[in-house]
Amino acid sequence: MIFGRDGSVRTTDGWTFHGRADEEAPLGDARSFAATPQSNILEAIRQTATRHEGNEAVRAMGLGPDDWMALFCALIEAESAYRPTARSAKGAYGLGQLMPATARDLGVDRVDIAQNLDGSARYLLAQLAAFEDIDLALAAYNAGPQRVEEYGGVPPFPETRDYIARVHRIRARLSNTPLQNMPGTTARDQRRPAVVLGLK
Repeated sequence: MIFGRDGSVRTTDGWTFHGRADEEAPLGDARSFAATPQSNILEAIRQTATRHEGNEAVRAMGLGPDDWMALFCALIEAESAYRPTARSAKGAYGLGQLMPATARDLGVDRVDIAQNLDGSARYLLAQLAAFEDIDLALAAYNAGPQRVEEYGGVPPFPETRDYIARVHRIRARLSNTPLQNMPGTTARDQRRPAVVLGLK
């Protein structure tokens, strides 16, 4: 999927956001489903990202509107594979996988698609403003800001480190930009294997 400056989206048949569609995967495996968002979900994500693109944290990170759009979309894909009713074992819910306390603090109904997206965007922006670093903001979104503060950087949790690298790979794919050219990526992210899609 490639996002154009005009909001258009291109996909290639047979590919999912996680690589080539696996026709042999069992139906119970979440990865067997293509993470192709419904048009209304994609439009809601686009509108949310556009509404927040002028945020000071976005400007301070040097992200242009397209960079911010790709980052936010990548976060949503990594969190829920664009499934509005996704629920984690820990209780996170929705497109942005908001925890109940986080949704309460943000004053959003996490079951409502638009509010979940708005809360997710505001929470990510708060982490960008607090940590002034994309990797640290993503770590805070995934593991909690207290963990980033506790460890003085990205926590040593494999899940969190893999999450950061995954978001960067998704960003690179969505913006059709080599990973090493993505704003906010680190050498560690660039060494991790990335899914390569043959998009035309």
